Amino acid sequence: MAGEKKRGKIVVISGPSGSGKTTICERLKPDPRLRVAVSATTRPPRGAEEDGVDYRFFTTNEFERLIAEGKLLEHARVLGNYYGTLREPMDNAVDAGFCYILNIDVHGGAAVRKLLPDSTFIFIVPPSEEELRGRLEKRGTDSPTDIRRRLELARKEMGYRKSYDHVVVNDTVDNAVAEIKKIIFGEK
Repeated sequence: MAGEKKRGKIVVISGPSGSGKTTICERLKPDPRLRVAVSATTRPPRGAEEDGVDYRFFTTNEFERLIAEGKLLEHARVLGNYYGTLREPMDNAVDAGFCYILNIDVHGGAAVRKLLPDSTFIFIVPPSEEELRGRLEKRGTDSPTDIRRRLELARKEMGYRKSYDHVVVNDTVDNAVAEIKKIIFGEK
């Protein structure tokens, strides 16, 4: 039909904690062709994080109700907290013709691949493990024990990159954002 809007697409961005996924997604937000998912979680807010802006914060009981009601596309428990993607905002954005960006862990990425295999899957990697450690320490939100746990988890998660369509090295945020836009839109 004339004037009918083209259906959007889904792009999954994953990578280990500290790889820069969230920073990259923040930099993608201003692009009018994109919508970036706000993940749901049961972890407490960090610093000045706001509900509905940085994450949708839920209690464990509320989150488990969302699971039971089928309102999540995917979910996982990571380091003691639930994380997931709400279905309704994604469906609305894709139906309206937007490219919908999901910033999710590797398990969520695997779940989305099973449900929506035509999505585009991008894995973000830091330039080195030393750089990753520095980024985690610089955040100032995790204890040394948490940083050690996140680095151990990151080593395991790096093995998943071979199951992604594209691997982007986050040497600088500008370079990573430009490469992702090139992947999504064919931009130079």
